[in-house]
Amino acid sequence: MDARGRAMEAPDVSGKRSWRFGVVGTGAMSATMMECLALEPRASVVAVASTDTTRARAFAARFGIANAHGGLDELLARPDVDAVYVATATRDHASHAIAALEAGKAVLCEKPFAICAEQGQRVLEAARRHSRLFMEGQWTAALPAFRELVRLARERALGEPVLLHSEFGIAHDPAAHPRLFEGAGAGVLLDFGVYPIALALQVLGPVRSVDAALRCSATGVDVHATLQLVHEHGGHSQLAASLVATLPNRTSLSFAGGHVELASPVMGAERLRVCPAPPVGAARAEGAKRPLVAALRRQRWLRRLKSSLAGGDAREHPFGANRYAPQLSHFLALLDAGALESELMPHAASLAVLRVIDAARQCRPPVVESSP
Repeated sequence: MDARGRAMEAPDVSGKRSWRFGVVGTGAMSATMMECLALEPRASVVAVASTDTTRARAFAARFGIANAHGGLDELLARPDVDAVYVATATRDHASHAIAALEAGKAVLCEKPFAICAEQGQRVLEAARRHSRLFMEGQWTAALPAFRELVRLARERALGEPVLLHSEFGIAHDPAAHPRLFEGAGAGVLLDFGVYPIALALQVLGPVRSVDAALRCSATGVDVHATLQLVHEHGGHSQLAASLVATLPNRTSLSFAGGHVELASPVMGAERLRVCPAPPVGAARAEGAKRPLVAALRRQRWLRRLKSSLAGGDAREHPFGANRYAPQLSHFLALLDAGALESELMPHAASLAVLRVIDAARQCRPPVVESSP
């Protein structure tokens, strides 16, 4: 049977059962996840739902899905759907997730799972009330390189973690990507900002205070944001996200004893570089060495050579054939275990991200109409 579109009731060669998914939404993210699901032998998609029946049927035909529905209720009523993947418009994530949880389905919901903390709290209450697995699709949290960065931070591998610098920005044309710039759920904080904010909470812990500078469109939608977070244990995070500028897109975490960098492009990084600091005083030239060191530093070609040589220990952490595969594998493992939430992206962490965004919005500048 088609691994993308038909239920597989028999266990695979590992002896673990297969899980049957319903996909809610037919946009670009649903298509991206379908490509990932096609690579996973223990997952099948038995149905897709959209508010537009024509779009649902076209999506089903494209990916070999047996059943297409013109409404969410029809999909949720199916007894052959074990779990639901929600990838509709951001403004609808919370309501669709709640409906699926109330129908007794496990839910993997695209980020952000809600547009504010109050709405997010309702989703998590529904998950607890109905005792169903709910996980926000913060796919980077499952990437091996990100997981290693978090491990190094929590185990104090280079001493106390002190400062996170993380940014994610790609300039977008509002005409080509209207959903990012218009309506409820739009804006850079919800679409791009969730990634560095989530990472900051993972590596430095709960936040004590939020300071933000936002650039907003004429309609009041945040399109560029810089945030400084002060964490309860003393660490700081300097974060940036943008829909109007292409940022360097890099992440580094500084410790008392060195720093760790995620390789570019940071979204989907498969390599990190661990750079321990030299021992105190090791860089000082002593006695007769000082004139020689000074002479060498005057040589431009030597300075260029030194700057071209990457320092630190580069470590590879590949994610496999698809960058979303670690997230899907993790979600399937949670289903196998009968878990109700993810340890990589626990409910409290998902809610904490929205609370940071809510606080950042309080720093929103007055909307100033500007002429083209």
